[in-house]
Amino acid sequence: MSSFEEYYNSFYKELSKLDEAGNKFSKIEDFLPTLKGYEKFLDIGCGHGGVSEELIKRGYSVSGIEINKDAVKSLEKKGFEVYQKDISKPLELDKKFDIVMILDVLEHLFDPYFLLKEAKEVTKRGGYIIVTVPLYFDIVDRFKILFTGSVISMDNLCYGEENYGKFRSYNYDHIRFFRPNEVMEMGENLGLEIDKIEYGATGYSGNSKLLKLLVRLIANRYTVNLNPNLLAHSMKIRWRVN
Repeated sequence: MSSFEEYYNSFYKELSKLDEAGNKFSKIEDFLPTLKGYEKFLDIGCGHGGVSEELIKRGYSVSGIEINKDAVKSLEKKGFEVYQKDISKPLELDKKFDIVMILDVLEHLFDPYFLLKEAKEVTKRGGYIIVTVPLYFDIVDRFKILFTGSVISMDNLCYGEENYGKFRSYNYDHIRFFRPNEVMEMGENLGLEIDKIEYGATGYSGNSKLLKLLVRLIANRYTVNLNPNLLAHSMKIRWRVN
């Protein structure tokens, strides 16, 4: 068993269930291109399928690539065509897809560019690759690093304080830290055409009401596009494969 597989079947096993609870179809619903009804989807690193399960319910063919054994069983029950694979290695799929999704996955990989290149290979000409990534470092995380010395993002408080407290530099699952231009650069180097970009404002998950208020005033949907490098905590990008 590779170290990648070991991690996602041990430490990350319980967190994957929490990810499913916190990630729903609304994450990408308004970011999808106009659908014609026959599109075939591939969700890479899809966990338990919390985001793309709705597409199956709407009659679409959805395949998922996942390495967590419990998640694979869950996906099969939900009607996914499942590929149990290590996404740090060649995908070696025998078909191509209209829309390939890589949702909050690239930050977990030693070689995110490699996976993006693999994604292009399994996307039909004229199809789309949709990627979501957390961005580092927004204003909240910059202050956190300044005053605490820790790079572990505040957004992991979504797992609860107990789980958040378990993260250390040696087991933290985010190992690549992106800025907007770097994400766009990867696509440019692969010859992908930017079709749409959307930024999510920075958030604060702590207990300080004052800090929550300040963050909302400084970084919100009206200001985030003025300076994404400082104010955006997440990014969605849709590339077209020509």
